[in-house]
Amino acid sequence: MQSALGTASILIFLLHTTAAHDENCSSKSRDAIDNDSISCASRGIKWKWDPTSTSHPCNIHRISDYDLLRFYGPLGLPNLYPYPLVIYPDDVDSNNNETGGGSKSRTRHNAFFANLTSIDNLSKQFSSDFNVTLTGSDSLSSHRRVVPLTQYLREVIIGNRDIGFPGETLPDQLGNETWYLFGETFTSEWANFLQNYELPSCHSCTPLHYQQHLVALSFGIGNIGSGVQWHLHGPGFSETIHGRKHWVLYPPKLRPEYDLNYASRHWMENVYPTLDDWSALDVEKEKYSHLAYLQKWRATTQKVMAEDAVKIAEDVNDEGNGPSNKKPWECTIHEGEMIYFPDGWHHATINLETYTVFVSSFTSEHV
Repeated sequence: MQSALGTASILIFLLHTTAAHDENCSSKSRDAIDNDSISCASRGIKWKWDPTSTSHPCNIHRISDYDLLRFYGPLGLPNLYPYPLVIYPDDVDSNNNETGGGSKSRTRHNAFFANLTSIDNLSKQFSSDFNVTLTGSDSLSSHRRVVPLTQYLREVIIGNRDIGFPGETLPDQLGNETWYLFGETFTSEWANFLQNYELPSCHSCTPLHYQQHLVALSFGIGNIGSGVQWHLHGPGFSETIHGRKHWVLYPPKLRPEYDLNYASRHWMENVYPTLDDWSALDVEKEKYSHLAYLQKWRATTQKVMAEDAVKIAEDVNDEGNGPSNKKPWECTIHEGEMIYFPDGWHHATINLETYTVFVSSFTSEHV
């Protein structure tokens, strides 16, 4: 069996920051630019798809931590679950409205890790000269850049004037000219640090799986507009630790059309607005698919259910091959929430906050 670590290292998908400075900023002083919380490069420009919006649609089924364990038992999500799924804290409802005492009291299972990775605390977890390896944001993840962690954190927040990086990834920036931390986190220092992260609840996410290298963790940091271009790989989870992260997905046979040389925001700006919205029937069909899977899972053995998951995944592709004329499965993943991405689904991501931190868990699921 191929280990999840091997799969993840081959499929290095790295988000990005940026490398081209917009002319709209040329008349501003560098001090003014450095003090901007949002890049001046996008100030005054109305994008078709705005990463700072708080009202992006979500058509993916959402389930609470409590209900996930109540429905599927203490091990959590079964192997090879065939649909995308958003898992949220127990004191938040399915529409991301808090039901408890506010965000400070959210019952997130990785609260300790969130504290370690705050913008003030992250660099304290490593030596003062600790370097990180950044990769290009194009589909091939071309080029590498090694910089001190502290320098990259400054670039994420305010940009790097030396390379013309404004602190935001824009739709027209080439992926191989932008930089992002994600995937290159498999050194011993990162491994020791990631021991503080609590794994998702799934049948292939136990401590034993992790010890046997059947779960690979990858740590990432990006700023507004950064994100991985369309790609696919095996199943897993991605939890947002700080900020917000938008996900778009298509089933295996519905490969979207996109430019390999750009990051995901290019597709969101140029292709996404031309696609049809989901109909009310599409939304109901997505909701029903999860209920139907749960009912069948309760009525049969786990092994048979996992084998059927492959057939179920094929049924999702009933629109045929090639790009879909409809908008993708999509949802914004907030702090303390995670998304499950099924085996072989095309997906892309876009970070929505100045400081977006996330951890992806790549699993080796089998029947």
